[in-house]
Amino acid sequence: MDFSAVLTDSVTYSLEDLMGKWLRWAIFIVFALPASLIRFVINPKTFVASTGGINWSAIPWSQIAILCGVGLLLSFFITGYIVRIYRGVKPAPDFTGWTNLFIDGIKLDIVWILWFMPGIVITVLTSAEFLVSFTDTSGSNLSFLLLLSLLLIAGSILIIIALLFGILGVIRFARTNSISEGINFSQILTQIRTIGWGNYIIALVLFAVAAAIYFVVVMVIAFIPYIGWIFILVVNPFFTIFVARYFTLIYELGEQHQVSPAPEM
Repeated sequence: MDFSAVLTDSVTYSLEDLMGKWLRWAIFIVFALPASLIRFVINPKTFVASTGGINWSAIPWSQIAILCGVGLLLSFFITGYIVRIYRGVKPAPDFTGWTNLFIDGIKLDIVWILWFMPGIVITVLTSAEFLVSFTDTSGSNLSFLLLLSLLLIAGSILIIIALLFGILGVIRFARTNSISEGINFSQILTQIRTIGWGNYIIALVLFAVAAAIYFVVVMVIAFIPYIGWIFILVVNPFFTIFVARYFTLIYELGEQHQVSPAPEM
């Protein structure tokens, strides 16, 4: 598998998607703005009570709720746009058909939720039970703690599986327009086997390296006084599109290597 070609294509695609397409770029920035503004309504200094605890009444819950709600609604348009990239649209699509964008964005999030829900539920409930057990002064049963440990491991494994399969699952959903196909474990497993487990793991590692480099750059930008957060808003769309295109190409490489059925005699 030519990973250098995949990386090059993904970078080129993201640049061509936004450079000179100022309205498209502006939509990405504006739709991400509500989530970025939350930092300005949360001032930790005003939430610390004289006793050293948190003054929960001083937190502007209504403003935070409004920004989160608006940000969530606008995010569905962005994820709907990502669905179009997953479908292999080239050159990059425009923000058109807003109703379909919104619906596709919701469906994409549902696919991710379905993948991660079992692992997260098990992990959160088990972690909570662990805390209760360790704070219980009456003592805890060793076998019960062992069971909780096994459940915690099982939850972690489910989260890893959700990540491995969900990445291709959301693309399969985009190609089939079916949520059930997006969580079709056996078909996605076949897709991974077609790509090759070794190739798929290498692709994930390369992506992890690229993501680490990007986040280091973002952390540096974030320290720029007053305008650092604006620069982050400007560059984030490039990475968002890069990620979508990168895994789309990985998925398509798996399709290209599938063995065609033998012709009927």
